Amino acid sequence: MAATFAWVEYLSNATDTATPTNLNMGNTLSANLAPSTYPITAGNYSYEKWIKANFTGTFTRINNIKFWKSSGAYVTGETINFTGEYSTYTAPTTSASSFATTAVPTSEPSVNVSIGGSLSGSLTAAGSSDYIILQSSITTSASAGATNSKTFTLTYDET
Repeated sequence: MAATFAWVEYLSNATDTATPTNLNMGNTLSANLAPSTYPITAGNYSYEKWIKANFTGTFTRINNIKFWKSSGAYVTGETINFTGEYSTYTAPTTSASSFATTAVPTSEPSVNVSIGGSLSGSLTAAGSSDYIILQSSITTSASAGATNSKTFTLTYDET
């Protein structure tokens, strides 16, 4: 038997969760939002996305979680920052995030998502990573219109 992976998105509090089918970012706090309905105005930030990698099923160990942007070009003035090492929930904000402060890697990184507060942490039973926090910003130098789609990749070791 193998582990089963799913995203869990945390919304207005640590128990208000959704199972997202996308990680679209916008100016509302919602899972699976339509960015055209909730656009990020130039010069502003999206709401932070607070997500976890959740693992169920039968496995011996999950560790070495890596998260990065594997495809999709940024447009002028667009950035997406993240952290994968935060273990305590705080309500998402549309101000500049004090957590998501590092650009999402654009190639496979070393381990950058923690479990139990440690990059060397692991799961030996059903459970989750620590929070991965994402936030998009669009500067006033960005052209009007939609940004490009991006693909985020998460990998992990399972034994």
